[in-house]
Amino acid sequence: MTSSKSSPKRADKSSYKPVSPFDMFYQLTFMSAMASAGISRSKTFEIAAQAKNSAAPYFAAVNTLVNEFRYDFPDACRMIGVKGASENIRSFLLRLSDALRSGEPLGDFLAREAEVQGEDYRNEYERNLENLKQWTNAYSSITISVGLIIIIQMITSMIYSTSVTSMASLVAAGALMAGFGAWIIYRSAPRETMNIDPNKGSPEQRRAARLFRIIMPMTILGVALLLVLTGNIGVALVIGAVCILPVGIASMLSDRITNKKDIEFSTFLRSTGGMATSSGTTLQQALTRIDLASFPSLGADIERLGKRLQARVEPEICWHQFGIETGSRLISDTVDIFYGAVKMGGDPERVGYLCSLFAARTTQLRAKRRLVAGTFSGLSTVMVAMVAMLLVFVLSVVNNFAMIVADLTTTDTDAAMSTTPNMSLGLAEFSPEDLAFLGIITVVMMVSVAIASSAAVIFCDGGLKLKVFLYLAITIFICGVSFIFVPSMVAGILKA
Repeated sequence: MTSSKSSPKRADKSSYKPVSPFDMFYQLTFMSAMASAGISRSKTFEIAAQAKNSAAPYFAAVNTLVNEFRYDFPDACRMIGVKGASENIRSFLLRLSDALRSGEPLGDFLAREAEVQGEDYRNEYERNLENLKQWTNAYSSITISVGLIIIIQMITSMIYSTSVTSMASLVAAGALMAGFGAWIIYRSAPRETMNIDPNKGSPEQRRAARLFRIIMPMTILGVALLLVLTGNIGVALVIGAVCILPVGIASMLSDRITNKKDIEFSTFLRSTGGMATSSGTTLQQALTRIDLASFPSLGADIERLGKRLQARVEPEICWHQFGIETGSRLISDTVDIFYGAVKMGGDPERVGYLCSLFAARTTQLRAKRRLVAGTFSGLSTVMVAMVAMLLVFVLSVVNNFAMIVADLTTTDTDAAMSTTPNMSLGLAEFSPEDLAFLGIITVVMMVSVAIASSAAVIFCDGGLKLKVFLYLAITIFICGVSFIFVPSMVAGILKA
């Protein structure tokens, strides 16, 4: 919202954005954890307006009505609620208005609403996953259709002369279809940010980012130089795939470690909160009493957090940096809620339980998404491999038949034309430049399909974006190997 706090434009419905089920779940977890500290209504709404999601502006608007226009909280919630841009925030604010008017304890109401919103988020997420499954199946059909466009074009060129413009148009259409399929996967996948910026996250993420900055310029330069010197497309693709593979492997390992940390995090919150409450100690002392063997992935991060706290570094900075260095956006956001609520006087066990419910529910749903993405990545890789081999196979057949036609063409063209009917043979009219152009558009088509498929897999997976280079390396390697081995195989078949 661009208007000032006192501007009447805050009441304009168009100034509010829709709130996703995940943002509502996060907002209610945030508010219920803070309210468990026994803070006042005004303080609860003030803190709610500071949350970093799309629901916060609604509570900022409620604060504006209360502080500047002297509304009471029930009326302010109702006035802002009726202008909500989505049903979930509108319904919640109206229920909150009724609860505040009836005198129901705010902490109990928010905890109950957070649990209900968690179920709503789960249902919405699972519906999106079912939709994603259907589109991943459709994407395979799109990949085959893209390959058939070029294959039919090549076969047509063998029996009928085809212009360069028409061939380029069909390749452009195929590339657009591949890109459209990847865009459909992007739109149908659940929207969420799982990782911190790789340049600021875990050591594994920073290592992957450094590899990307070092390897990619060298790979582009090396492949371009190799193509200029040798002109061997197959070898260039294989070397390029091998060069970018370390970036993909480092990203995959980093993403796997981050996922394990997410799984352990909800248990860590419950253990730390329970230890602090049962022993009557602070969070810093509770960290020294929990068994780190229970958290093999988070252990190093927890140990680093404990050492910083013992060194008397500002606790809020320590906990925030702990979340950042895990590399997980879920941990980073949740740990800020956990420490912030405990700092305000909340019971560590109660706060840890509320935050762990949020983390556990989110982790379980993401595990289902990874299952769908794993199946799709295998299927997509196989489909790209089949399309690549078919394209190179047909291209090799066209080139070999062009050579056969050239060998059968006699030098006495006039005598031949006088004894045979006038006919147009497509391959006979192809010049070496046309055949070279046909090879170029085949390479362009294969690389386009490989890039689109790799992007679709990452959109489906939702993990670290640098992991796209793993799938890109695999698909480009397959394309390069096809260019190396398939032409010799076709030549052997035709000569047999």
